[in-house]
Amino acid sequence: MSIKNSKMIIGYTAGVYDLFHMGHLNLLKNAKGMCDKLIVGVTVDELVKYKGKEAFIPFVERAEIVRACRYVDLVVPQEDMDKITMCKKLGAKYLFVGDDWYGTEKWKDYEEDAQKNGIKIIYFPYTKSISSTKIREALKNSRGWTVTEDWKTIEEKENEEIIDKDFCCSSFLAFRYIEKHKIEFFKWLHHRTYKLPKREDLVSIGDEKDLDNELKNVFRSIKDKKLGILLSGGMDSACLASYMPKWSDAYTFRFLNGKYDPEELHRAETFAKEYELNLHYVDIDFDIIKECLGPVMNSKNAPVHSIEPQLYRASLQAKGDGVEMLVIGDAADYVFYGMDWLLSKDWTLEEFYKRAIYIEPSEVLKYPKDMKYLFERYRKDNDMIDFLGFYDKSITEESYWSYENAFHAANIDYIDPYENMRLKEPVDLTRIRNGDSKYYVRALFKMKYPNVPLPEKHPMPRPVEEYFKNREGPTRKEFRDDIDIKKYSGNQKWLLWCLEQFLNEYDK
Repeated sequence: MSIKNSKMIIGYTAGVYDLFHMGHLNLLKNAKGMCDKLIVGVTVDELVKYKGKEAFIPFVERAEIVRACRYVDLVVPQEDMDKITMCKKLGAKYLFVGDDWYGTEKWKDYEEDAQKNGIKIIYFPYTKSISSTKIREALKNSRGWTVTEDWKTIEEKENEEIIDKDFCCSSFLAFRYIEKHKIEFFKWLHHRTYKLPKREDLVSIGDEKDLDNELKNVFRSIKDKKLGILLSGGMDSACLASYMPKWSDAYTFRFLNGKYDPEELHRAETFAKEYELNLHYVDIDFDIIKECLGPVMNSKNAPVHSIEPQLYRASLQAKGDGVEMLVIGDAADYVFYGMDWLLSKDWTLEEFYKRAIYIEPSEVLKYPKDMKYLFERYRKDNDMIDFLGFYDKSITEESYWSYENAFHAANIDYIDPYENMRLKEPVDLTRIRNGDSKYYVRALFKMKYPNVPLPEKHPMPRPVEEYFKNREGPTRKEFRDDIDIKKYSGNQKWLLWCLEQFLNEYDK
């Protein structure tokens, strides 16, 4: 989300904006008078709780109220206490704050940091006759309305986990993982988390020759390991197969005794034969999936992606063959932009939300939490969305975490060589929209397999439609009673089924 413009003076201010009142309006009006573009950060609900309070109005509604103010040009979520970093991200030259912070030790430090980054802090006096606190007190005195106050320090709250089963259920159904790392299903259960590699640690790739050289470097660094590779029928793992030592073990998933997606098996056989690898099939059915579900859920302490049980099964088979490290190619889709549907156009926030969310929680849960906050994080001008930012963070994190967890559960080392890379130049969306997704990987595939047709992009095979074609919907108390299970795809039915299995196992 970059809106930097050297000719435009950008100002930033942030707050909860609960029970919006005249004091808020005065601050925004004064701030707008000092800049060309005023961006307002609205504090998300989780951060409000960390501060020991509770917002009366939920975040999405508070953001809409502030956005409707004529002095405000753009609203973004404020998810932590670091306003200086947000200013740097937005290119803001002014940071507007209330004068109750003026002269405090904390803000003296902030001023030094701001000055180093060319940001000026402007202190505005609060409108003393009104505040959200006074409105709360008036409501309490006149109507008996109360909010439980927790007077722990901000530092204590920032290190404290929040127990919110409804949020976790909603997040899993919407994103396939628990997006907020400090929010838990249950007090006694702490889900494992995953952090993406830092951008500054990644190797820049400018063309297919760079990609070829870096893959050679990676495989040289692991030459002393007994390697195995998860080999699908796609170009990503096919390229990696060309760097494997001869007669290494390769593992390809086979479903329904080979009747499911036989073309996938044929392509994998072609790749293995080309580079003289020992190809093994990993036979998977739903009974095996159920058998392997417990270990991967126990490893993550959360419900899981539908690929995790089969990855776990493949890992056990590889370990039985003496493999010390598995090679995978999952990250190519995220580093080199292989998700054609997501990159096919510039999206409005609303249409991208409807397209990218897996299941709308309000359709299936009795007590859903609004998941639009994650999309609001990437809102741009004119109700558009920074879909590349969403791609690089949320979608990528979920996929990397799923693979990591399956291998962690099986206690086997793995490496995804693509995960250590990034594009040297911004992604060429025109090229992708003209049918050349993952253009560097495509070019490398043609180098490695000059006589093999380029395989089309498709997800790792898993016959979820077959698994759930006759299965009824969830019946636990957390789910609505009127779910039309027939409207959902196999992947969506997996999310509902897996969440129910998880709750059955852990909600005791």
